[in-house]
Amino acid sequence: MPRTQIEPVLLDDEQVRGYIANGYIKIDLSLPGEFHEAIASKLDLMLELGPNLGNNVLPHAPEFRHVLNAPEVRGALISLLGEDYIEHPHRYCHNIAPVDEMPEDMEAAVGQRCHQDSYTPMSRPRQHYPRYARIIYYPRDTPVKHGPTHVTPGTQLHKVVTDADRVAAIPMEGPAGSLWITHFDVIHGGGINLSDTTRHMIKFIYLRRTEPTSPSWNCDRERWQNPEDLQGPWDLEVVWSHMWDWMCGKRNRYDSFLSDNATADKGNVADLVATLSAQEPLERVLTAIRQLAALGPQAAEAVSALADLLNRDHQAARAAATYALGAIGEPAVETLVAKLEAAGQTGWEEGAPANWSEGAVQMMDEAYALGAIGRLAVAPLIGLLESAGEWGRINAAFALGEMDSQAEEAVPALTRCLDDDSHRIVRTALDSLGTIGGDIDQFLPRMRRLLVESRPGWEEVLTGRRAWMPRDQVRLNVATAIARLGSAAASAEDELVTALEDPCGYVGLLATDALRHLGSPTADEAVMDLVMAQRWDSSLSEARPW
Repeated sequence: MPRTQIEPVLLDDEQVRGYIANGYIKIDLSLPGEFHEAIASKLDLMLELGPNLGNNVLPHAPEFRHVLNAPEVRGALISLLGEDYIEHPHRYCHNIAPVDEMPEDMEAAVGQRCHQDSYTPMSRPRQHYPRYARIIYYPRDTPVKHGPTHVTPGTQLHKVVTDADRVAAIPMEGPAGSLWITHFDVIHGGGINLSDTTRHMIKFIYLRRTEPTSPSWNCDRERWQNPEDLQGPWDLEVVWSHMWDWMCGKRNRYDSFLSDNATADKGNVADLVATLSAQEPLERVLTAIRQLAALGPQAAEAVSALADLLNRDHQAARAAATYALGAIGEPAVETLVAKLEAAGQTGWEEGAPANWSEGAVQMMDEAYALGAIGRLAVAPLIGLLESAGEWGRINAAFALGEMDSQAEEAVPALTRCLDDDSHRIVRTALDSLGTIGGDIDQFLPRMRRLLVESRPGWEEVLTGRRAWMPRDQVRLNVATAIARLGSAAASAEDELVTALEDPCGYVGLLATDALRHLGSPTADEAVMDLVMAQRWDSSLSEARPW
């Protein structure tokens, strides 16, 4: 049965709250066991014959579609990413073979494997808003001794993996068919396989297509409350409630937090600032940050002290301070913009506070804070787009994209960024235009050109054995942005059809998604022509299906 005819099983409030705070959620499937074993058998064959098929693991084992289209999985993805979510081209089967010898320190051995995934084929900014999600799926029983993936709850906003994060990792164990959905940036790592069989774990990546306008889950209460099963060590209500309000589609993303703290004791600003600057226990610092956030613009004199916590302090403190500055709002804008501008002028070779990495980009906390402030920060960020150094401009473009449609005023300035020689600026501006939308006639013609052109320096290999180039990621970002526009991007049909044969397979798959959502007969025909030409008949040889 087509997935659109299957009634999805949506998440409830408590499940969504747990996902926001903990960074992951377990999904219970109702599929019969034979589906899972059929997948596992094909993965066994893949390992036997080699190589690991990477992104092609789905066509190798098309039974995966029963898992990915299961009502519980569809419902969870709709709940977290909206009904029109996008399936990313990247998927991978992570196999862990049995170890020859048990490590002396199992906890340390697992901890050393903990990491945050890179984006692919090349980098994108780390996401605070849950726009990206990862499915983790086991086709066979995976108890602890089989080396299941471990996750460190509540670490999806972390900039680095610390020793404390490694120690706190817990196993995601379960029977055949176990499936989790995680925030893409949550810290995780494979376990140690002490069994006598290879462990299979397959991941799939999904992303949000459109800005949330209302809850997409079974929502009974639109005001945030902390989940009952809170697994992280610190209370980051000011952060989590902000994410919740964004997912609820609220224009004021601090509605829950300010409503819940309207009558709370907010304390004296000077005393609270003193707590931030003293060598106080982290719990007291977080309490002070929450109280300052609850004061909103009345905490203007705390802006400098809160800004000093960004990018460098304890990860819980810097995350809380980031969104406390967002709650303070307009009084924080000048300080935050000045910090971005100063960082942009420092340059790439002179110790900028954060550097571009072709795996994942850690934006400056100031950019996330300005994105959280929203409309009141748009004009200063537009000015920064046109005056700062490269790193400052990248952060400004990113911050505007975090605002979604509230930053529509920035569309002309972001469109001009598409003519920049820096692929980093172009890539960031493309992503932001895709989330902002607005008057697409301003930027769609430039996007169409970027699908077929390249620029000097964009064909230099920058990553790994697959030899990805900036041109590849630029075109992927274009295809993703156009896919987010839906039928409004009809004028890009010819370029999207050409992109189906792009040398970077990621581009072709996102172009396929974009064409499917144009809704024209010719777009559908182009997609079906591609599908029919690429269909593989694995029944011709059971011994060697590829």
